[in-house]
Amino acid sequence: MTKSILLVDVDSTIPNIALMRLSEYYKYRGYTVQLKQLSIPIYKPLKSELIIDTSIYEKVFVSAIFQGTMQNVKFSDYSNVDIGGTGSDNIHKTLPSEIEKSDCDYSIYPDADTSIGFISRGCIRNCEFCVVREKEGNLRQVAEPHDIIRHRKVKFLDNNFLALPNHLEILSDLVKMKETKMQFNQGLDIRLVTHENAKLLSQLNYMGEYIFAFDNLNLKGIVEKKLSVLKQYISKDWRIKFFLYCHPDMNIPNDMYYRILWCKENKVLPYFMRHQSCWTSSNRQTYNDFSAWCNQPGIFKTHDYKNFCIKRRTNKSYPFCCPEWFLNLENS
Repeated sequence: MTKSILLVDVDSTIPNIALMRLSEYYKYRGYTVQLKQLSIPIYKPLKSELIIDTSIYEKVFVSAIFQGTMQNVKFSDYSNVDIGGTGSDNIHKTLPSEIEKSDCDYSIYPDADTSIGFISRGCIRNCEFCVVREKEGNLRQVAEPHDIIRHRKVKFLDNNFLALPNHLEILSDLVKMKETKMQFNQGLDIRLVTHENAKLLSQLNYMGEYIFAFDNLNLKGIVEKKLSVLKQYISKDWRIKFFLYCHPDMNIPNDMYYRILWCKENKVLPYFMRHQSCWTSSNRQTYNDFSAWCNQPGIFKTHDYKNFCIKRRTNKSYPFCCPEWFLNLENS
């Protein structure tokens, strides 16, 4: 009987590193490996049960990245099923060290044209909405860039690369890789920007925007100070992007909308990131509007919020489609 492994990718939007390492490890040992991608959106868990038949596999490895997406995913037999990932019940679960050392088998994602990986793991921060510190611990380097790069493009998934003591040395090496397009996809800590690292970042063969975060209005002062440093080296309008964290407890006009307008005034792109509780909030439609407006750069650059709402609901009048807080703000 052929030894076989099933890998279940519940919700990843990019190739799943853990599953690629498992594939490499077991293929090397003579197993056949099959990947099943469920592609369950974070905002739309399954309404009815999906039962996955595990009877023909010796082992089944399941990875869920986001909380809630495993809802209604079931298995015919759990005796051979191993579930992990941040979206599982045990966020501290890690791959065995011998598997963690395996290369990534990109062949299970045949359309992949971009390498992904971590130069570092962990973080020096402990943000209330983030599980990185709890899951991965303190910041430390885990790989060299050449260990990660397998394509002509690479996205580094580090959570706080600029906090690495030797990040300037690594950036200097990356600058020399002229043929490789790269991006720090999870964002960089703007509080740690200096003239030296900003200059090196500007010299990379960078793809897309340079991503940072403006999650807390109390950080406005240091964010503005460091943005002025960045713009001395990355001067093109809209080349910098800010993740904007949103939670229903935040004040809509004086916090969330304020940070969005701040981005527009400074000609940097916002990316509106909603906490899961936003999907069931009484203000969910406003959050949907913000997301649709902010996360489409071409629209955000050319439309203010009022005109965007008018076009978004062409069959409804402006007062009906914009929230009361906006009307009050506009008339004050």
